[in-house]
Parts: sequence; C-alpha cells; structure tokens
Amino acid sequence: MMAQGFRIVDTNLHIVSEVGSETTTPIKIQNTTDQVMRVGIERIESNIRSSQLSSFCVDNDCVDKDIAGMAKFFVVEPGQVFSNFIAVLETGLVPGSSSVKFRIFNAANPNEQLEIEVSYTINEKAKEGILFASDVVELSDVFPNPVKEKAVFNYTYLNPDKEARLVIHSVLGSVISEFNLSPYESRLTIPVNDYNPGVYFYTLYIDNEGVATKKMVIRK
Repeated sequence: MMAQGFRIVDTNLHIVSEVGSETTTPIKIQNTTDQVMRVGIERIESNIRSSQLSSFCVDNDCVDKDIAGMAKFFVVEPGQVFSNFIAVLETGLVPGSSSVKFRIFNAANPNEQLEIEVSYTINEKAKEGILFASDVVELSDVFPNPVKEKAVFNYTYLNPDKEARLVIHSVLGSVISEFNLSPYESRLTIPVNDYNPGVYFYTLYIDNEGVATKKMVIRK
C-alpha cells in the first residue's frame, strides 16, 4: 500500500481476536523520498460496536477514545521506517466484525495521502487457559504469567500442512522474538533471561495471519 512519498510496510490489517480483550496493531510507515517528511495520522471512520472502544497511539501519545478527527504528527527521515503508530481496539462484549479507517498524509502537502482500514473479527472467548483453538492448532495461554524464568506454551498441532508460529512483541509493536511451532512437539519453552522486565504481547500466526494476541508480563 503506497502513496506518493511514503508507503505502508509489512502490515497485517485483518485482526482476529476475542471478546473482552485489547488488540494492538502496529502499522509501519516508510518515507520513500530523499527528504525529511512530517507525516500526519487521523482516524476518519469507526464501524465498531457499542461496547467497543477505538484509539490510536503515536510515539506512546494516544488519542482519547472519545475524540474523532484529531491528527497526530511525527517526523520521518529519508528511507526511515516509522514503527510507533499503533491502532488499538478494546473488543467489547459481543462477537462480530468491526473496522477502523485512518488517513495518513504528508503535512506539507495533504494531497499526498492514503487511507487504510484495519478490520477485526471478534470471536467468543476461548475456553479457560486456551489462547486459540481451531482445526489447525490449539495453543494454551502462557504460564506462569507473570513470567520469571521461562515462558511455557502447550499446544496440539492438528494440521501440519499449515504453518504456525508465535511472535513476541513489545507494547509498541516491535518484534522481539519469533518461534515456529513444530508439528512433532507439544510444548514451546522460552527462556526470558535476555528480556527486560515489563509488558509484552504474544501473537499466534497461522500461515502469516495473526489469529490471537494476549499480554505477557515478565518480572525478574
């Protein structure tokens, strides 16, 4: 997805989650020119349910959930990929589909713009202790949580023709680690000695589509 002067990089804009959770979707924007660019972002449309709340953050500065049409700005160097734009949806209490649309534009020339839509499929909450279950894989929540030494995930791989992987990322969406789930094993153990204490998120991907995300806290 590209406009004159900038483009969206490697972004999954269809999010699958469950009721009663919060989804954070990092959207990476690259300056494709040889000039410094000041970029603006505004939310222009929200097709969400009454129990849901939509917001977005730029460099950890978040737009109030009740304010629409307010733009946030940031500066991107030539060729730089800006990774600190995060779309947030509190998924509410009712399953179904929702979407939020954003406009991204060059502040010096607002005609250089593109619109992106983040779509959501919200499912019923999985049974206790299970992050995600389908005919491909069933994956447990991390345990223990908070994590002190090792993060453990139990899983059952039901369709080895599909690829499943677990991605650990920061609250700003930066990928910290990635782990492929092996069809021939049933447990993934991740030592956390090299992780800084704090809040992280883990996302299950099936064939490169994010299907479930949840929070993990690391303490030392």
